[in-house]
Amino acid sequence: MTIWKLRDSETSARQYALKLIRYRGRSEKELTDRLIQKGFSNSNIVVTIDRLKDSGLVDDSSLAASLDEIAKNVKLLGNRGTIYFLKKRGISDGIISQIRSDEDDEVKRAKKFVSKKSRTLSAYTPVERAKKIRGMLLRRGYSHDTVREIVKALREGEDTR
Repeated sequence: MTIWKLRDSETSARQYALKLIRYRGRSEKELTDRLIQKGFSNSNIVVTIDRLKDSGLVDDSSLAASLDEIAKNVKLLGNRGTIYFLKKRGISDGIISQIRSDEDDEVKRAKKFVSKKSRTLSAYTPVERAKKIRGMLLRRGYSHDTVREIVKALREGEDTR
């Protein structure tokens, strides 16, 4: 316990937080949780987080915008999946509510996701393929309306073949 007391200083907390930030962007909650886990006192954690926020190294709004782009364009998540991804990273509900969610954009992402996955599902029957795609889209956080629209388009496309 005395070892932690020696290391429990504002400087140590700041150095550890900077080490975490160098690895990847962190939300205020993520940094706080990691500093608590490491055994730093609440007063040192608060001072460290405040200084990092003042210097611009911890900015949940810009991190949320960046993570939103990753969730939508790289991970191809639906709107609900994006919200879950942001919450999991410690972004507050207030910041999440400021992020726009476009239904047309969600449909485009779903179509892109389905086109990527269709190559691996070509061995299945059309009914099995539609069922699997429906499950994948729902698990990725797409709305039921979007999933219904995509599956309907798939079935209509297969009827014309």
